[in-house]
Amino acid sequence: MVFGPEVTDDLDEPYSQRVSAPLPPTMPPTTVGVDGRAYLLDTSENKYRRVGVEVLQQRNTNDNRDLLLLPQNVWRQSINSWHQGAGQSNLDRDNALPYRYSRSYGINPWEWWEISLLKETADLGISPNLDPLFLVINGDHLVACQTTTTLWYEDTPDTPVSLTVGTTAIIDAVSDGDNVITLHETNGNVYKSLNETTTALYQSHVGATFIGYNKDYLITNEANVLWNITGTPAMIYTHPNTGFRWVDACDGDSAIYVLGGSGDQWVIHRVGIMQDGTGLIPPIVAAALPDGEIGYSIGSYLGFIFIGTNKGVRMAAADANGDLTLGAIIPTSAPVYCFEGQDKFVWYGNSVMDGVYPYLGEDVTTGVFPTGNAVGLGRMDLSTFTVTALTPAYANDLVATGVTIGATRSVVTFHDKRVFSIDNGGVFYETDNCMPGGWVEGGVLSFSVEDNKTALYMQGKWQPLEGSVLMDMSFDSTGFTRYGEFEVQGSIKSDNVSLNGTVFSRAEPRIVLLRQEDDLDCGPVFTRWELRARAARGKASRWFLPIVNHETLDILGVQYNRNPLDEYDRLMELVESGVMFLYQENRRSYQCTAVDFEWVPQTITQSGNAWEGVYTLVIEEVT
Repeated sequence: MVFGPEVTDDLDEPYSQRVSAPLPPTMPPTTVGVDGRAYLLDTSENKYRRVGVEVLQQRNTNDNRDLLLLPQNVWRQSINSWHQGAGQSNLDRDNALPYRYSRSYGINPWEWWEISLLKETADLGISPNLDPLFLVINGDHLVACQTTTTLWYEDTPDTPVSLTVGTTAIIDAVSDGDNVITLHETNGNVYKSLNETTTALYQSHVGATFIGYNKDYLITNEANVLWNITGTPAMIYTHPNTGFRWVDACDGDSAIYVLGGSGDQWVIHRVGIMQDGTGLIPPIVAAALPDGEIGYSIGSYLGFIFIGTNKGVRMAAADANGDLTLGAIIPTSAPVYCFEGQDKFVWYGNSVMDGVYPYLGEDVTTGVFPTGNAVGLGRMDLSTFTVTALTPAYANDLVATGVTIGATRSVVTFHDKRVFSIDNGGVFYETDNCMPGGWVEGGVLSFSVEDNKTALYMQGKWQPLEGSVLMDMSFDSTGFTRYGEFEVQGSIKSDNVSLNGTVFSRAEPRIVLLRQEDDLDCGPVFTRWELRARAARGKASRWFLPIVNHETLDILGVQYNRNPLDEYDRLMELVESGVMFLYQENRRSYQCTAVDFEWVPQTITQSGNAWEGVYTLVIEEVT
């Protein structure tokens, strides 16, 4: 006679297909179900046991740099450099870059092993106007061009000399080193201004939308026609699409690159130079932007090409033919109109910058950060690349003080400082003072496992402090909370902040730097942040099941017959395969795996074909 419910599925089938029928309610507590089969337990001498086992987590990461030199089961995540820039939302995944963060405002991350405050800007004093505001460097002058006015500065700050140019508004401006060359709307007039007192009409090109001075050639357009206007005008190329418009040009190593397009399809053409230098060769397409990405500007620096679009910045490199390979997009929230390269950096127009620092109630940061978007610059570091060989590290950079809306139209370097213009905002120049404050959000971390952890403390380190350091933390996207505030002077260079045993799955740090109140050119230099946490331990059960593996079983006075050798094989397969199965006792069910066994044979069966005895199966709950 067969005892209990039977299961006939093959044991090598996956758990999702294994069926475990419930035990009949009449079965005594000494009868349990293992993988759908009922077994009688030997309860003599307290052989049956159930004990608790701790459930510990393990970090699922290949990076062991933060696992050493710690007490057992304490986990550490640290950040000690930020030079790979912004744009990484997760800090500790296997493919995450160790020195890259999520986002920042007012922070200079470009010195390895530290962050500090960027420099504050000051208004040059140009009255806000909705018209585009262009900046050019001409000799030893900074020249600001807006409407029909050019303002010539010898220094910043300075009182400029004003020169009226033309009768219609300026829509583009360049310098050939000797002259400021301006293009004017409606009539397409091109003026050359030798200095702050001398200007003259040069040519007219109705329908022109841009002017460029590239490879010693002055070029412009008339709608879809590209012109070389260096001396006697010469047509370079007529685009077959009458709605096509050329918008900007830049130098390449061996060609001039011109950006243009129509609708949502935009391309970069390369214009060759005749071998004798007497003219320009009609252009051919060097690269196409992805559909929907509209071009606004193009620039070059150190042999690389930079394209400003409605979605951000793309870096490009030219091959031997001059064709361009595009890098991944560096995202912005508004079109990019300008570039400026100096040293290993390229600055770009960043017309919508989120600088809001949300913190409830009165706080030391009140009035330090904007309550909405800011306007200013972004910066790329051409010595450090991130997701591709043409995706440099980038971050928010200088901010126009007090300006919340407007397009960053131009950026130049004047007297080794960045100067930039904002439509309807004015012109702003970099000062020697630190920004009042800045913050950096490190990105979400989970110690590479999503299960709960217990936060112990975080630690900050800095150079001898000038100003203040605030340390915030957000647990499981519930918003940032202030945990530490330090205004320590002298030789103290670090401190710990308790996190009160907060249980979390995911966390994100934010470091806030505030400048010295009585010394505006001083601010803190922060060098290291660290979080320590412990795996949130759970409890599971382990059972020792002394299964009576006899040929004849007596349960509640009923005799049952089994083959002990078949049952032995069935139980051994559970141990050896590690398959998950259902364990049932007292009308409760648990998902388990078999982890060990002990087989104590006692007598030979009546048939003489096998041993019978007690098979102790050790199983553990799967949590």
